Amino acid sequence: MLMWTMSWGLKCLPSNLTNSVMKKLFILALLAGLASCGGKSSQSELAASMEISYEIDTVRVDSKGEFLFLNMGLLMSDYDPNSDLLYNLNPQTSRMEVIDMDKLALRKLIQYDQDGPNAIKEMFTSGIKITESGEKWFTDYLSIIHMNTEDEKIGQFQLNDEDFPGDTLPNELKINGMGKITRSGKYFVSHYGDYVRGGKGLQGLAVIDLDSRSKRLIPLDVFQALDKYELSSSDGERAGARAGEQNYILLTDTEVIHSNSAQNQLLSINLSSRKKREVTLQSDLVQDEKPRLYPKEANSIEQFNEFNKLKKRELTFGPWIHDSERGYFWRISREQKGDSVENPVFSFVITVLDKDLNQIAETQLAEGDGLPFDGLPSYSFFRRGNLYMFLNIEDELAFLRIKTTLSDG
Repeated sequence: MLMWTMSWGLKCLPSNLTNSVMKKLFILALLAGLASCGGKSSQSELAASMEISYEIDTVRVDSKGEFLFLNMGLLMSDYDPNSDLLYNLNPQTSRMEVIDMDKLALRKLIQYDQDGPNAIKEMFTSGIKITESGEKWFTDYLSIIHMNTEDEKIGQFQLNDEDFPGDTLPNELKINGMGKITRSGKYFVSHYGDYVRGGKGLQGLAVIDLDSRSKRLIPLDVFQALDKYELSSSDGERAGARAGEQNYILLTDTEVIHSNSAQNQLLSINLSSRKKREVTLQSDLVQDEKPRLYPKEANSIEQFNEFNKLKKRELTFGPWIHDSERGYFWRISREQKGDSVENPVFSFVITVLDKDLNQIAETQLAEGDGLPFDGLPSYSFFRRGNLYMFLNIEDELAFLRIKTTLSDG
């Protein structure tokens, strides 16, 4: 089984952390002359300079005396730009917390059924999507549930050949319920593979058309390339334990962007035509691949934990975040700066792509602007040109906010 290494715990940020001074950084950006060959493109020519301005502050959410569900880092959440509301679901109780992002306050609570004909839960609720029409889709372990605007269940579908005919799913393979749904509500996209320990692992992407109730399977060969970064334990107390790399899925209404935490590259697949495009990026500020200097195999729980600390201090590429208003894609990467193992200092790099996936900007956050995360943010989204990143401050909901401006130099 391919296991994620995302750290759920976040370091608490002091409430008085605010950097209010605008920092203007003139940076060189790479604007690729796309050399198309066999569906691949490489970005390597210095073509333009851009000016990035940013301001960092921290904002808290007024919970109105309620204990909000923060245990899973807001991974069961969805920000709806149409209503300017953040929906945060507690998968244990099926309670939905609706946050007004303009007022930064809890607006209301919705208690959904866990049993019966209107239940939103089958095994374990893994996410939610608010569509443009206001309908809701709940993703579960191996199924998806459809609710109308009146919060009435109008469909529940298993992620299998019977409910979604089309490309045949081999018997030993399953579609992961922790997938993504487009804002239009037309597509559901997730990984499919063999999730049994010692099995074949991930095999590709399943693209389900929710209108026609059909599916397509798109095999990918990117997963085996990540095996070389894996830390494992074949003996001792942690026999069978693995610390691998993360595979990311980002959806727009027209394409799926697939990337990972170890390599500076991505794969774009058009949702209607299935056309694939591989993009290899090049950075002037970080390496283009995790260096893999940590030991790859441990013989005890102590050794596994020690090696995993070394692994997590190496270069890690975060997921791409879609800035739909401006048509950009943003990413934050992190790597250790300096040699201290016990008290590491990290540097953070922001990379920006345009709507055609050309790299147009790259900059390192100024010294003193390090982000207070044990890893990378667990949940982030763009709102009105600002990047919001989840923070847990003394068990209260907060966001680190980066106000960004991108303009010609």
